[in-house]
This record gives sequence, structure tokens and C-alpha cells, in this order.
Amino acid sequence: MTLRTNFLNRMNGPKENQRWAFGGVNIPYRELYPEINLNPDKNIAHFESQYQLGEDIKAKIQAICFVYSDKYYGYENEMMWAQYAENHHGICLEIDTDLFLEENKDINIFKFQNVNYNPKKKNQWIDWNLKKSKEENIYQHIERNFEELFLSKSHYWEKEFEKRLIIIEDDYCFLKIKKSLTGIYYGLFTNHNYDKSIQQFINPEITKSYKVYFEDNRLKRMERRK
Repeated sequence: MTLRTNFLNRMNGPKENQRWAFGGVNIPYRELYPEINLNPDKNIAHFESQYQLGEDIKAKIQAICFVYSDKYYGYENEMMWAQYAENHHGICLEIDTDLFLEENKDINIFKFQNVNYNPKKKNQWIDWNLKKSKEENIYQHIERNFEELFLSKSHYWEKEFEKRLIIIEDDYCFLKIKKSLTGIYYGLFTNHNYDKSIQQFINPEITKSYKVYFEDNRLKRMERRK
């Protein structure tokens, strides 16, 4: 059983799925994107080159998002069930962080940390080094600015308590959860016809199954028995 990463531009936040453009110094746009710079309108060519470089930076990032809070259990977050589990029709996975990292120590994880919902504004200009390749310059920009680029959101998102795993990779990655999946939570309206398919992939000695229910104006859980 694995979790698949996602491309940053396929996430639901406007920061991730809108086009990026950066100011910069010494960026050789004509060499990087000769087909764009064939456009006789130099202004359009310049801006489109900026956007393309922004997309190339974003395309280097694979991510998985988790809920993490010292105050609440993840399954209690009603908003997350509504937004990401098809209004309580899906399931919630409980993962032991230490076991998860141990299980995937062969994966080159770049960062695994909480999202900052009150970020300080930072100059994100790209200082291009003409002695380095395009790939090296992109990696340098990511290393210098990863918190602002990939680990910050506006305060409107803060109730998600998001913890984000970042991998620098061009394509999907698959991370193992067989040993670190400690719980599966069925939502208020989860179709229990899925149960047989789910149970065949888990070890009940490691992974407990729970049913979420609503009582006293909050979500609670009960362990499901076979």
C-alpha cells in the first residue's frame, strides 16, 4: 500500500495552481525558451518566458499533504472531511510519522514540515548564475526560497493544520505506508461496500478501523469490530 505524491500545480490553492513569475538578474530567457522569444512582441515574449520559468520551478516539486496538530486529532477536523473526503463520504488515514519516515528512508525527502500561515514577505528574485545549468539554478532557487514557495499559505487556510512533505522530483513518487498506517477512519457517509476492498490491503494487527460519528457538536470515533 502506498501514497502517491502530487504535482504542486494540481493542488486546490490559488498559490499553487496559478502561474508563477519572478523578477530576476542575468536570466537568459532567449536561450532558455527560444520558441517563446520568436514572438515579435517582445513584451509578451518576456512575460511568457517568466511564466514558463515559474512553471518549470513548480514542476520540480512533488508533495503530499497531512493534517498535524498538537491540539486536535486529525479525524476531528470537520472542514477537512467536507473539503477533501467528498463531504464525509471518503476515508481518513492515520499515519505514525516516525514509522512513515523509517519506512521510506530510501526516498530523498527534501522537507517535511508544518505550513506557515503568517509568512513574512520575502524577495523572491532569481539571481541567475550564468556558470551553472538551468537545472542547477532552479535547484538553487528552491533551496533558498522553499519556505515561501512551498510551505506558506494565507491565514484563511490555517484551520487545515497542514504538514507538507516535499520531494524534488519530476514525476510522481510512491511512499510506503504498510507499516506506518495505524488507523483508517470511515466518514459519516462512507459507502461500506468499499470495506472489503480496504480490509484486504491492511494488517489488522497494525491498522485499526474506526467509524466517525457526530455527537455533542463534534466528531468522535468508535473502533469497528469484525
